[in-house]
Amino acid sequence: MVGDIVAVYSEHYSGGLDFEVGDWVGAIRHPIDLDWRGRRAPVELATTARLLWNEQELVIGYECDFTELDVDDIADTEEERHALWDRDVCEAFIRSPLEPHPQSYREFEVAPTGQWCDLLVDRARMWHDWEWRSGMRTFSRIDADPTKRKVWRVAMAIPFSAFGCRPGEGWQANLFRISRLAAERQYLTYSPTLTEVPNFHVAEAFVELLFR
Repeated sequence: MVGDIVAVYSEHYSGGLDFEVGDWVGAIRHPIDLDWRGRRAPVELATTARLLWNEQELVIGYECDFTELDVDDIADTEEERHALWDRDVCEAFIRSPLEPHPQSYREFEVAPTGQWCDLLVDRARMWHDWEWRSGMRTFSRIDADPTKRKVWRVAMAIPFSAFGCRPGEGWQANLFRISRLAAERQYLTYSPTLTEVPNFHVAEAFVELLFR
């Protein structure tokens, strides 16, 4: 059974992806090790997420083992890349206390290339705002040396101004990864959505996001 998602206070985040030093060391490792149905994900796709926060932003860092990559050959990190979910990507769906109802939340995505996507979501109306900009920053690194562990690391730094409120009580979220294994798409979640077909847009599966 999954638990709450915990973000650990960090006075300053420099943008580094070395998860074994600095404030990352004290952050809780949240395993994204289930598929959307709640079944155990392949060990070849071992995935963890850690969350830091300070007065300005929430930072989510993902560490993802892989056997194959499905990314754009040419990556432009200056412009939003729609439909990142068609390739390798990590995602965070976050609902702040200011959202008008439980089916309203914000979606953030980052690919191994550092490409990004953010949008407002209202599933009650099946409505999405693609023009919205959160001001998020992204960081990425791919370690693909075949003689070593193959892993890609990404982080998304989301300003609290994107939510219109400060960290506190009443936040909820879910975390995801999409990747390939043996050429088949794999849909990993922190809190399974338990749908018949892969679907991350299930607000009922969100868990508490705690700031400590």
